[in-house]
Amino acid sequence: MTSITRTERLLLLPLDSNQADEAFKVYSDARIWAHRPQARHESARQTKTMIEHAQECWHKHGLGPWAIYLRDQPAEFIGVGGVEMVENQVWDLKYRLRPEKWGYGYATEVSETALKTTARSHPHIPVSARVTVNHPASFHVLEKLGLDPQWEGRRINTEDDPEEPDVRIYADRPLDDSVLDLLKARP
Repeated sequence: MTSITRTERLLLLPLDSNQADEAFKVYSDARIWAHRPQARHESARQTKTMIEHAQECWHKHGLGPWAIYLRDQPAEFIGVGGVEMVENQVWDLKYRLRPEKWGYGYATEVSETALKTTARSHPHIPVSARVTVNHPASFHVLEKLGLDPQWEGRRINTEDDPEEPDVRIYADRPLDDSVLDLLKARP
């Protein structure tokens, strides 16, 4: 049985292969990746691999990325959001929504639900979020949620890539250097 999480306006289902086509439409949309074009999915295989990681996270930790639907239109897939465990040390908060759904507070709503869920199920594990410095709308979402900036700079192994923007790491609590280094090294 699929567990459904309900928020005021959203239905959140564990991301799985049933949403592969819709997720690829979101992750391959150039508008979503305007701030970091090199991360855009160019093949459905990239999206399927992401979904496999999401399913593994759900299996190992009982939590992971959700497929996001509107409660009043339950067949309407609007994106992916939630958390993913990184090296059993830190949750990585993320969201990608169809551009026509931006500006309605859905990113905040799914992220707030993810933060509350991690606080109940894994209170000892910090929650982080990484955002490129050229994406101030995401800063606003993260700061509204109460996350604080922990570090800003170049990701490890991207120092020589002029196309790779700097990143800011937020978290719900101070992060030790080993966790920061782990997050700096993630693509």
